[in-house]
Amino acid sequence: MKPLTASVVAMLICIILIASGCVERGGSGTGKERIKASDLILPLNLDEALKYPKADVVAYFQERREGLEKLGNYMLENESVFRTRPVILHQEYAVDSIRDPAVQSFAQRLFQEGVIKEISSLNDAPSKTIDILMDEEPGLYRQGISYLSLPELLEGDPSELSYVKDYTDLGGSWYYYVYHYDEVKEEDHYRELAWNRLSDEERKTLTTPREKAIVAVEAGENVPHKIQNRALDVVVSVQFNTELDGLLGPIIMYFDPMTKEWVGNALRY
Repeated sequence: MKPLTASVVAMLICIILIASGCVERGGSGTGKERIKASDLILPLNLDEALKYPKADVVAYFQERREGLEKLGNYMLENESVFRTRPVILHQEYAVDSIRDPAVQSFAQRLFQEGVIKEISSLNDAPSKTIDILMDEEPGLYRQGISYLSLPELLEGDPSELSYVKDYTDLGGSWYYYVYHYDEVKEEDHYRELAWNRLSDEERKTLTTPREKAIVAVEAGENVPHKIQNRALDVVVSVQFNTELDGLLGPIIMYFDPMTKEWVGNALRY
């Protein structure tokens, strides 16, 4: 028998390594994606992004805490007065529906100061929430004060890998919070990929400019409608908001972060 040539030996070794999973494969097919979320995420510098420093927001709340607690409790206990769930107050909406003169006057002063953008509440006892929105930049961050009656409400979605919820306990179930998206590498490229997949009719309904589409890193299990049968650890999603979000939901597409191929989308109803 003739000895195996070097080229044949090399080929056999390569086949064995691929079969055993020791060699990275391209991320397509049914192979498990090897790329990690940390390879795709650039943490946001909150000090540069936020307009209002944390200390200023907390100080503003503490100085008005008693009045804000009374207003929040009134909203939770009187949903029938406002006839909406959740109850939402802002400078030009629903303040006149408050029937308690002292509470109404306090709410009017708050919005006249111009620091608080909106206050909302939802009573699903035992789950009760009050959200005092101070500032936000859609697709980047949301900042304010929240009342959360149940500790489990603090937990974020662990599959949303580049969306961060950061809380500081202020006592009495009140928290300072910042929710924010970390930056994703090659964000603009993913936006372009998603934009090119939109139909002309879909583009007419958009309320999100192309450059403001939300790009996020998520667990592969989040893809609700897969175009290809791939088992991916992580995917990159691109979200466009539309005039029909209330009826159909936003347009969300998902991409393989290694090959940049479209792998699925969110269902719209």
